[in-house]
Amino acid sequence: MKQVSILAPKYIWTGKEFLENFAIAFGDRILDIDEVDKILQKYPNGSIEEIPKYSFVMAGLINSHVHLEYSHHTTQYSYGSYIGWLNSVVQNFSTLSKSISNSAMEEAINQMVKSGTTSIGAISSMGLDFQVLKNSPIRKIVFNEIIASQPHQVDELYSLWLKRVEESEKLRDRRFTPAVAIHSPFSVHSSAVKRVLKLAKERGYIVSAHFMESKAEREWLDSESGEMKEFYTALYGKAKRWTTAKEFIDLFDGVPTLFTHGIYMNSYELSKCVENSHSLSHCPVSNRLLGGDRLDIDKLDKLGILWNTSTDGLSSNVSLNLFDEMRSALFLHNRRDLESFAIQLFKSVTQIPAKQLGINSGEIAIGKDSDMIVIDLENLEFDRVEKIPLHLILRGAKVVRSYIFGERV
Repeated sequence: MKQVSILAPKYIWTGKEFLENFAIAFGDRILDIDEVDKILQKYPNGSIEEIPKYSFVMAGLINSHVHLEYSHHTTQYSYGSYIGWLNSVVQNFSTLSKSISNSAMEEAINQMVKSGTTSIGAISSMGLDFQVLKNSPIRKIVFNEIIASQPHQVDELYSLWLKRVEESEKLRDRRFTPAVAIHSPFSVHSSAVKRVLKLAKERGYIVSAHFMESKAEREWLDSESGEMKEFYTALYGKAKRWTTAKEFIDLFDGVPTLFTHGIYMNSYELSKCVENSHSLSHCPVSNRLLGGDRLDIDKLDKLGILWNTSTDGLSSNVSLNLFDEMRSALFLHNRRDLESFAIQLFKSVTQIPAKQLGINSGEIAIGKDSDMIVIDLENLEFDRVEKIPLHLILRGAKVVRSYIFGERV
């Protein structure tokens, strides 16, 4: 029988409450949570983990939307508007593609692990990140992303995409779960979307899609005009919209989907989210750099639409540290009460994305997988434990230990 390990920090945040001077007994799953003396009595042969005396334990963080293939942040990207950024990607595609490297992707994953991320939703556009992901101890949902905007491309690009899906299936284990992603309504023809969703239903894949990230996308899908029309005309010599926003989101009926961004979703699209249990990934820094507005999380909360906090990739961010991202969200949504919003942000990188991605973690609770992090509070003192999330977001957290399935990473 595998030896039971014991963590006895100063504080535990379970995801529902704060516990002081409690301990956690765990193997690959959490076995028990109780007062320290009682845990030691129940598990006399347990191995007590050495951690700083003034420690805080919480569930490992989950970054639900991150692109690894373009992990080399470079000044070749143009910021300030979505189309400006997209044009810079297209114009510099050759040099950007040549710069894709395992070392850059490995460093990106290391940055996440060191800052407390134990699970990710990796958006894989080309499958170039497969082996790096496979070799990493981090837990990953790998979203095989399809891009196929023109009708004559669909058959060929779908076949190539399906080949990548099958390659990812060969890598499946408890830390590597294949999933599927549709890039966006303006870059994937509706016939391809239907094929991908059909496969997702048949195989039970989790589905992700970018949706309503920019005003340009809203204008293009609604009226086939604006900056995106200019972009497609320059790229293909002509510009034609192959689907409307309504037609696109209607395709997802019966397929709960994790949409990314959603800044410009209208009331109909939000109602479809409610009807179909769709949810959102919120990427504050990426939205700012690409000229987007502020996501209306008040409306999402009122409608009961789940949202997480994610970093997106380093092509539209400067950090994959979720504490940095939460800090940006804290200041972006400036009308929220600081302490309660900090706790909500903690939930947006733990229990909420765990539910969205179908991962048995995100909370410190009996039966949950032992994906946990230990934070050294050093000299910080708190007269109320409810202050802890806010100050860790503001100051940055010193993560000194991470566990995935109970194993130190």
